[in-house]
Amino acid sequence: MDFFRITRTLCSLALISFAMILYEIVLTRIFAVILSYHYVFAILSLALLGLGMGGLLLKKGGEIWPSISTNKLILSTALAAGIITALILYLTQAASPSWSIPITYIVLFLPVLPFLFFGMTIASFFQQAPERSSLLYGFDIAGGALAALLAVSLLNSVPATTAAFIVVFVLAAASIILMTAESLKWSTSILWLSTLLFAAGGIWLAPQGILPIKNNQSKDINRLLYDASGNGRVIETRWSAFGQTTLVENDQLPDEKMIYVDGAAGTSMFSFQALLNDSTLRSDLTSNFGQFFPFYFLNENEKDSALIIGPGGGRDILVALFGGVSSITGVEVNPDLVQIVKDYEDFNGGLYTKLPNVEIVVVEGRSFIRNTSEKYDLLMLALPVTKSSRSIDGYALTENYLFTVEAFSDYLDRLTPEGRIIFVTHGNAELYRLLGLALKAFEKRGIPNQQAMNHLYSVSKHNMPALVVKKTPFEGKDMQERHAALHQLGYDQGDYFVPFQEQASYLLPVPNDSTSTIEWSMFDQNLYDLSDGTMTMENFAKKFPLNISPVYDDNPFFYNFDKTLPSPYRQLYGLLVLGLGVVVMVVSVKKSPDQVKIGFVKPFARHKKMKWFLLVFLLLGVGFMMLEIALFQKLSLYLGNPVSATSVLLFSLLLGVGVGSLSSAWITDRLSLAVIFSTIAVFFLSLTYNFFLDKFLASAASVPLQAGLLTGSIGFAMGFPFPLTLRMMNNHGLEKFTAAMWGTNGLASVAGAVTAMIIGIEWGFTEVLIAGGGLYLFASLLFYYIPASGSPFRSK
Repeated sequence: MDFFRITRTLCSLALISFAMILYEIVLTRIFAVILSYHYVFAILSLALLGLGMGGLLLKKGGEIWPSISTNKLILSTALAAGIITALILYLTQAASPSWSIPITYIVLFLPVLPFLFFGMTIASFFQQAPERSSLLYGFDIAGGALAALLAVSLLNSVPATTAAFIVVFVLAAASIILMTAESLKWSTSILWLSTLLFAAGGIWLAPQGILPIKNNQSKDINRLLYDASGNGRVIETRWSAFGQTTLVENDQLPDEKMIYVDGAAGTSMFSFQALLNDSTLRSDLTSNFGQFFPFYFLNENEKDSALIIGPGGGRDILVALFGGVSSITGVEVNPDLVQIVKDYEDFNGGLYTKLPNVEIVVVEGRSFIRNTSEKYDLLMLALPVTKSSRSIDGYALTENYLFTVEAFSDYLDRLTPEGRIIFVTHGNAELYRLLGLALKAFEKRGIPNQQAMNHLYSVSKHNMPALVVKKTPFEGKDMQERHAALHQLGYDQGDYFVPFQEQASYLLPVPNDSTSTIEWSMFDQNLYDLSDGTMTMENFAKKFPLNISPVYDDNPFFYNFDKTLPSPYRQLYGLLVLGLGVVVMVVSVKKSPDQVKIGFVKPFARHKKMKWFLLVFLLLGVGFMMLEIALFQKLSLYLGNPVSATSVLLFSLLLGVGVGSLSSAWITDRLSLAVIFSTIAVFFLSLTYNFFLDKFLASAASVPLQAGLLTGSIGFAMGFPFPLTLRMMNNHGLEKFTAAMWGTNGLASVAGAVTAMIIGIEWGFTEVLIAGGGLYLFASLLFYYIPASGSPFRSK
């Protein structure tokens, strides 16, 4: 290759990788709206499965389409991305509710096709020049790093639906760069013109706002838009890297509008003037919402200040205002939501703009808590948004750090001596898990469970229990007053408990059955048993049908109430076992090539060295993704904003990998030794980060810069093994299998993502980080300990 041809090839590859990562990020945002949040992980896993399969099927594609060139592959990828995006948008937005279930499963698998073409296209670059793998991998990763850096700005500027078709333009540009190095044929010209027209049409016609699949009951917006009255309608839709924020109104609720993020987590925005003028409407807010109950009993010096995490459309702000709080600080992570409330100040009375005692801060709640020195009388969390995919990569951060044992400790630290926390939950499972967090936090302060129960009480109305936790213990006489009031005001509809009060139980006859009785207890019996010491929280968690064990920062899956692996990880775990079985079959084959009946196993029977190369690429792929997810999950706690955090981390990691790969191009001999040193470096860095992360970031003047340096450093070491191993294959005369091993590494990345999440849920991300580093260490052992007669790694 001449210099200019190499340069064009590298730039084209970088643009293709840029387009691929950007398309992955854009799909994350689109699918977060149209489907439930946990499907995002499954869809991206299937898409990356297609990416790996593309590498494996490159040779077969050449046999089916002999005249195909790299340029045609690029343009086919562009058309596939555009057509599939259009099809996803049409099917999910136009299909009738009766088709919702089959449409869900169809769109789950549609993204596999464009990523299959992405895989074939990128693998073709490596297949054509395996000896230049270090340069190719470096530019490949650099393109992805640039996409991670620019994706947030792009998504803050245009809707994700439009950005998906911008990807098609980027691929067309990659084709133009490469086209100057190839003879221009009429078929290529037609493909290129078709791609441009499709991209332009997509950008022009793409819907500015989209809605979830109509029968998706997990999306709150559907219940308002498609209720029996048919009066629900969308007023406004705004896109950003955070997601799609939608404002909806209904004629039956003229004094209330709803704001949804990705079609879920609805929050109310009330007409402030209507609340002031209509005592019935105001009473509904104060008398039917458990969050207001504590205000009936607060003295003036107990409500000087309130911190509200996740105020949304302002309901919690109104509760604090009507409760007489002097100074209110609201911390909201979604800037679009805050801006909508500000823009509609004529409707809500300037709740976020005109009230001198209300301050709104746009930042992630836990980050604010960790970085402020202020003390508050009240800390209020009512239905905050955590059950959603907020990261741009779609893997980590499916929940955040608001509800963990460490978070509860932070909340207690930010209270004044007379301060208290008020939570509003969706049911008894959330109530019990919150209780477990509180008891563990008090336990860390030397307060045993039985005594800690004197620091809290719960009330319930309309199946929305509220938990009130005080920094110091309540007094018995105060609880008598609250006990009487909760019955009088109707806050005894479900799971409620007041300390220092005796339980009352009665046997009641079963209706229409004169021979049977049922025991009725006044207080929640589980909470009462915890308070009198007859049951521990650990025993309670074991006997309860759902998983209510406390969660920690290391595995912050508060909303995972499954005692077994939640969906979709159960299904993906089965695929992992199947894949492991295939690997065992391949590496254990001892027959001659003529005796092997399965086509893809024949090369491993013919070339014994391929077995070891297969194991190395699998270990590198799984380990890479495990380290990426674990690092992002751990570092995001320090960075705060989940969107910008993932962007910074993904950029710095990929930039480090790219620089490492380019640096490996200078290594011309003893490649195996370089791989051994780099994989061992990855292992020791993963261990170091696990045990010293707090010290690295606690005193950092700039946490984002420090976190970027940490991920970039380990990324630099991770950038060496993959391209060097590809070059070793070339040295051993196995260059024709380059694309297949590239694809194998891609498939292993999917397995790594699934494994990381399973381990993170079951044990924690500390274990994920250690395991990911351990896989790199094991890869180095393959190079060093396997005898030279059976291994390709000792001789080159």
